Amino acid sequence: MQPILVRYKEEDIKADRWELLRSVTFQTRAGKVTVPRGYTTDFASVPTILWGLFPPIGRHNRATILHDWWYDNRLFEKELGEKQARYLADLELYERLNVAEPDKKFRNYCMYLACRWFGRKWWIR
Repeated sequence: MQPILVRYKEEDIKADRWELLRSVTFQTRAGKVTVPRGYTTDFASVPTILWGLFPPIGRHNRATILHDWWYDNRLFEKELGEKQARYLADLELYERLNVAEPDKKFRNYCMYLACRWFGRKWWIR
């Protein structure tokens, strides 16, 4: 597995933006997904006040890049419908969080729940 290469976007108006310098490909339940070079991510979208408990950057970066791309592009929505496509995005995140950091099950579940509870407003934008 190749390392993720990113560039911090200090010119971006938001202070937590990173640009992929090399594409990253994932095999998901729904199919193959490639996040292209040039994509901008904030990794885990966590309010700053919670960064001590839920860091936006860490071993879970791959999971959060895939999740951001999936939400930004509403992947598989045409094939599966909004509800199922979004559910799969969140499920992929949760499973990948547990693989990346198996000793942080409670934190991973909280991150998953936050996506389930609050993610719809980002999906429909």
